[in-house]
Amino acid sequence: MSTATERRAAPLPRAERGRLSARRLAERWSLVLAFLAAFVFFSAARPDAFLTWDNARAILDDSSVLCVLAIGVTVILLINEFDLSVGFVAGLAGAAGVSVMAFHGWGAGAAVAVALAAGAAAGLANGVAVAYLRIPSFIATLAVGSIATAIELAITRTAIFEGLSPSYLEIATTRVAGVPLRAIIAGGVALLFLVLLRTTVYGRHATAVGDNPTAARLAGVPVERVKVLAFVLAGLTAGLAAVLVTSSGAQYYPNLGTGYLLPAYAAAFLGLSLGGGLRFNVLGSYLGVLLLGMLTTGLTMMNQPSWTTQLVQGLVLVVAVAGIALRRRGAVGR
Repeated sequence: MSTATERRAAPLPRAERGRLSARRLAERWSLVLAFLAAFVFFSAARPDAFLTWDNARAILDDSSVLCVLAIGVTVILLINEFDLSVGFVAGLAGAAGVSVMAFHGWGAGAAVAVALAAGAAAGLANGVAVAYLRIPSFIATLAVGSIATAIELAITRTAIFEGLSPSYLEIATTRVAGVPLRAIIAGGVALLFLVLLRTTVYGRHATAVGDNPTAARLAGVPVERVKVLAFVLAGLTAGLAAVLVTSSGAQYYPNLGTGYLLPAYAAAFLGLSLGGGLRFNVLGSYLGVLLLGMLTTGLTMMNQPSWTTQLVQGLVLVVAVAGIALRRRGAVGR
């Protein structure tokens, strides 16, 4: 064995091993540490307003829409694809659901079903374009998003303020044991997807496709079907997010979902830093959403201008992606 090989194989000194272990621990739990740091900072800055149960409920409620969308995005990222249409699809689903109430007198249940169906249909179009037509997901989802926006505007043309079912509006106003129903729905979606991706055959297949689609296909995984279902699930979450938005605002307005695209991806990439596997996960995305919600609320309480929220979200995404790239580079080096 050569001297260089012996030097590489020699055990690291204890101090160096300690530093390496500390760095890996910080990398593994960086999201949790950031969450705690933000909590401590805003609690110290505005203890009278931030450290209240009402504020906690408000953060959970306000984060519900982003949570649902971020979970859908997480599934797409897990299979190593992108979906840039989620905001546009949410707009289409919102237009479809609200219009059947306002223009046709349908009830709340039917409106929710229509919104979910519209989201699933758009997701199916994305999945077929990416999996079977082999169109890159960036291009395919942008195209589907553009088509979704065109259909949305053709359906409504303007904002809708009247004709929404009272039962539909109760989605946003109902509390269960003091917790907003929207927050419970978002938590339920997170739990459902967590179980789906961690304990089912589909979850294992999706992970395999994201890691190496060629190897997954050789192992008998139906790669195309896995991808199509992932996009359908993302479309369903976009439809549900549209229901939560329109019921909360008691209205529909054009392009209602476009502002959620950046924070949804920021939350998902933040979630990638949770744990040592460098793999997108629902729990991390959920915690990333709550961190963004805490930052938004804290900055508002400190009377910061509204543009700071967009600035922070962009910086968070850049820092998260850069940190992940460094970790992957370090993993390869090791």
